[in-house]
Amino acid sequence: MAACRHNCSYLVEEQRQAFREAGGPEEWLVGLEYAPKKLQELHHTNLILAHQPWLYDIHHVEKLLKSCWSVSELTQAICILAQFHALSSYVHGCGIEVSSGELAVQPPFLQACSSGSPSSVELSEGGVDVLVERMRSISLVQSDFNAISEEQTRVSFEKLKKQAANISSPNVDGAEVCKSRYSHLSPNPEFIYVDFHKRGEKSPVPTIKSQDCSWEEHGFSLVSELYSEVADILDNKFKTAYNMTYYTCGHKTHVDTFLFRQAVWNYLHCLYGIRHDDYDYSQINQLLERNLKMFLKTVTCFPERLSSLEASPFIMKGFLNSEKVHVMVLVLEGRLQAELLHGLRALGHYLM
Repeated sequence: MAACRHNCSYLVEEQRQAFREAGGPEEWLVGLEYAPKKLQELHHTNLILAHQPWLYDIHHVEKLLKSCWSVSELTQAICILAQFHALSSYVHGCGIEVSSGELAVQPPFLQACSSGSPSSVELSEGGVDVLVERMRSISLVQSDFNAISEEQTRVSFEKLKKQAANISSPNVDGAEVCKSRYSHLSPNPEFIYVDFHKRGEKSPVPTIKSQDCSWEEHGFSLVSELYSEVADILDNKFKTAYNMTYYTCGHKTHVDTFLFRQAVWNYLHCLYGIRHDDYDYSQINQLLERNLKMFLKTVTCFPERLSSLEASPFIMKGFLNSEKVHVMVLVLEGRLQAELLHGLRALGHYLM
C-alpha cells in the first residue's frame, strides 16, 4: 500500500513477490477492497502520511483505535508506511525501476539533458569549489556568532517556506496526476502533496518547532515505549545518514561537509513544516542551488515524476556519484523522520 502511493514499481513488485512467498491470499492483490477491513481502514492514514503528513491528527488516530487497532499496532503500521514512502523517494531518486520484468537503473542526476539548460548565472553559483568556499565562510561567521535568536530562525524559516512554495515540480497539475498503475491497491491517486506554505495564504496548520516535537526528545521515547525493537534501529539510521562523511567534496579532500548535509536535511524538513529552532535558514540559499532544491522537492514530494526533470545533469555539479547517492540517503532518512514526527505527534496527543 505504501509503495503504491508513489508508483514505485521496484518496491511494489518486490513486496508482491514476498507476499506470495509468505503464502498471502492472492485475492488481496486484486484490490484493496479484497483485503481485510482492518487493512482497508489504514488507507486514509497511508494517504495523508504519504503526501500531507502535517494533516494527520488525533482524530485519525481515534478513528482507528475505536475500530480494531491497538496503539502499538498503529505505531508499527505508521513506521512501516513511512519507511516505504521514504524508500520510494530513494528508489526513484536512484533511478531504480522494473520495466517489462527487468530491473533498470538510471539515476536522474546522471541522465543527459533533453532540452534547455540553466542560465550561466545559476551555473556560476553551483559547483564544488563554490560550495566548499561558502561552507568555509559560514563556519567562520558561526565561530564569531554562535547563538541565533528564535526570532531570526523564525524569519529565515518563513522566507524559505515561501521560496520553497514557489519552486514548481514537473507535471503536478492536469490529467496526468490521476494516472496510477497501482490505484487498485491504493486508491485516490489525485490526492498529492501540496505546499505547506502557499504564497499569500496563511496555513491552517501551525509549523512544528523542534523544541516542541523533536525525534531526540519526543519521537524516540514514544517509539521506545510502543514499538521498542525498532526505536534504536531508527535512531541509528538517522544518525548514520546525518553524520556519514568521507571528508570529500568532489575532487576536494579534507572537507567537513556537515553544513551541506545539515542544509539538505533541514530543507527536507521545511517542506513538511518542521522548523529547527537553532538553525539559520538563510544558509540553505547559500549552500543549495535552485536546481538542487527543485530536485530535492521533487524526489521528496513527487518522486514518481522525476523522469520529467530536464535540468538533471546540472544537479550537484562536480560531486562524486557516491556523494550523490549519499544525498539520496539523506532524502530517505530526512523524509522518514519528518513523516514519523507528524504521525507520532498525533499518537502522543492521543496518549496525553
